[in-house]
Amino acid sequence: MRIGIILIFFLLISPTYAEMYKCTENGQISYQDKPCKTSGTEFTPSKDISAEQQQSAANKLESDLAIRNEQKRLAKEARDKERVIQAQEDAANAAYKKAQAIEEQAKQTARQAEALEKSNDYYQNTRPYYVINPKPIAKPIPTPFPRK
Repeated sequence: MRIGIILIFFLLISPTYAEMYKCTENGQISYQDKPCKTSGTEFTPSKDISAEQQQSAANKLESDLAIRNEQKRLAKEARDKERVIQAQEDAANAAYKKAQAIEEQAKQTARQAEALEKSNDYYQNTRPYYVINPKPIAKPIPTPFPRK
């Protein structure tokens, strides 16, 4: 940053202190910082610009600034619209993922219900049958003396 400021400072100051010469050789005009060999005069550029040039420069600057501000405004609007679209896309993606999770959970619940049904069918058909005899079983009466 400092180097840039110093460079700009020297570039702006240098033409005011440097001597410039306008040389004419073979019908061609050239400008240089050393005196001419054949023919030439010392050249001093004008430092001031006319009021019309100043006014036109000010008008151009104002129009350029207005254009730049409009471009910034449009860019900000575009970024804001992009953020809104991105937020909507994120919400849609979240809703889609939630729907997928709910669907997967429903499938899992259906599989569990099916497994429970199969388990119930298996146990329902394989229950042991208990036969309750309405008649009591008669026990043999013991004899007091065993037979030989």
